[in-house]
Amino acid sequence: MTSTNRKRRLVQISFVALASSCDAFVSSFSSTGRARTLVRSTGTNTNAARGRHRSRLSMIRNVDLPECVLFYGADSILSSSDGSSFACSSESTASCVIRPGVTRLLTECAEVGTPALLLSEHMRTDDLSAMLLSTDDDSELSAFLQDGTLVVKSSLEECTFPLGHPYFDEQPYELYGLSNHAPSPGFLLDAIETIAMIPKGFGGSSGFGIKQEGVERRPPLPKHCVVLVSGPDVRPTERDDNIDVEAVAASVDGTVIRSSTVSRARCTAAKLAGMRVLYLEPEGLGTSDAEDLADAIVTGLGSDDAWEVVTLDDIATPGSYWLNPPVGKDEAGNIVNLVALCNAFQQARSAQGERSDIPASPSSSATSGMRGDDEMSEDEMAKILADLDGF
Repeated sequence: MTSTNRKRRLVQISFVALASSCDAFVSSFSSTGRARTLVRSTGTNTNAARGRHRSRLSMIRNVDLPECVLFYGADSILSSSDGSSFACSSESTASCVIRPGVTRLLTECAEVGTPALLLSEHMRTDDLSAMLLSTDDDSELSAFLQDGTLVVKSSLEECTFPLGHPYFDEQPYELYGLSNHAPSPGFLLDAIETIAMIPKGFGGSSGFGIKQEGVERRPPLPKHCVVLVSGPDVRPTERDDNIDVEAVAASVDGTVIRSSTVSRARCTAAKLAGMRVLYLEPEGLGTSDAEDLADAIVTGLGSDDAWEVVTLDDIATPGSYWLNPPVGKDEAGNIVNLVALCNAFQQARSAQGERSDIPASPSSSATSGMRGDDEMSEDEMAKILADLDGF
């Protein structure tokens, strides 16, 4: 056999060995049960969600776990025991149960120190907490409420900095205040600003590097927040039709907002704030009213015995539904001046007396307590620079 033929033979053998190795790798990967799920992702990452049985194969990658998980609306965490849709409210007489998968997701949050918020625009915090504790399996949620993993906030009340918060003694800027519920992003931004967490390193909960070295507790960054919205909730956004949402938004540099229902408005608020949106369709695939706004749409989080579940790793960046951090935009994909937009909503709603039954406070007035358009505090600049250190 000539030298040339020997070389060709060696190359052929090498390719055969490589092909065999690839087949073995694929077989071992498939046998781990990495399942496909009925998920519609509206982003660029269309990978299927991971199943309960996870592969032992891994690779080094930069992964940012969510810094905060926001359940927007009581129906994102509770469902009616009689099977009716969106009956969990202060006016409802039906009892409520915890949605499948919520306890599991909250348990993951507790394990890695990720705060979770339950937000409401229709109920006060006391009423909402009482509803959570009135469920048949209230002991599960009670533990998360007591250890601070789950925090309840209402747009009907002022968001305040709790004792021990880094900004408790010296507030770097005023909050947006009342009258900034969806589709305004002010309530979402105030809610995350008034909690604190310790950022994790790159690589998930264990990490392989240090992100934001020297930074201890701080509020979550909007780009690392995930908002869960359950829908469709066809209740009107403006309960008393006090203002024209489209006109108010258009007055701020032509901002486009067409959301007139609660569930769609919540998605819009999250997108404006620069957060990811996971839309829950408990009534089945195809019932969403915000397919153009949600980053991913699932029928639910998945029960503990289900093959397909949603975990913190799935809603990480990158995860099963998206690759990169989001950028805050309106419904037409335009970047928006959030300060001006929140001020516009607050002024319009305050002028109509939307919350005349709630005592006014300095931070809820139309002209005071707002972040300046052109001002950036030293703390804000430090957070931005710290977030870039990992790169």
